[in-house]
Amino acid sequence: MAELNKMKDQELEAVSGGYGEGRWVTVTGLQTGYLAMRLRPTYDANNEIRGSESYNGQALQITGGYTTGSDGRTYVWVYNPRTGTSGWVNAQFLA
Repeated sequence: MAELNKMKDQELEAVSGGYGEGRWVTVTGLQTGYLAMRLRPTYDANNEIRGSESYNGQALQITGGYTTGSDGRTYVWVYNPRTGTSGWVNAQFLA
């Protein structure tokens, strides 16, 4: 039997509908705190956009593409209608 190769997150998203621009998603899976919106697609407290926090159950609109950050996580560019801000968020917490 041939060995199966695991799909990368981006490949899977492209096949399953992906992070389509204009699509609404929900913040989910946060154990504590909030989902930080960032200026750059990587985990760093210095690039967090203050006042743009998102919480479980909150709707965000995808308004741009996705990318893999320098930390290896997938980030998506979204708009937060509650705060009126846009930035990168960790796609792991979007459904």
